[in-house]
Amino acid sequence: MAIFFKLAVIATAALATMVAAAPVDPTATIATDAAAEGTSTSTRQTTAKLIARDDQEAIVEQGIASPYSGRGTWFTDSVGSCGTEFNTNDLIVAMNAIQMQGTAQCGKSVRIKSGGKTVTARVTDTCPAEFCKPGSLDLSQAAFEQLAPLSQGVISIEWEFI
Repeated sequence: MAIFFKLAVIATAALATMVAAAPVDPTATIATDAAAEGTSTSTRQTTAKLIARDDQEAIVEQGIASPYSGRGTWFTDSVGSCGTEFNTNDLIVAMNAIQMQGTAQCGKSVRIKSGGKTVTARVTDTCPAEFCKPGSLDLSQAAFEQLAPLSQGVISIEWEFI
């Protein structure tokens, strides 16, 4: 019996380590004892899918969003996908295509942090998926320069909707 207990403790510790290190799949179904918690499985699955979907506004409104992280790059002036003409002096960003969701994020403000510095900018454009992965933003020259010199080219950023 003592050997079984020791094996159970070791297996539990190993499982906890694997779970802590494993990436989270936001589309995974929650596997819990729903009856013990007083909610139906279908309700819990629907809630999990609502929280995990790419609708950043819904997540932020629920107060559960964390800052996003990715790469920050910079671009020159043009007309953005939101239909706004801008120049290099404007504090604006192009959001990655996945989080942009068409034009759903147009006009929203984001707070961007890098290297202890912060800038607030407005979303006015979409950064194509081949250049900006989820979590990444393409900043106007003015916004980028608030965080790092243009010569740096690419920086690590953390950002959130405000």
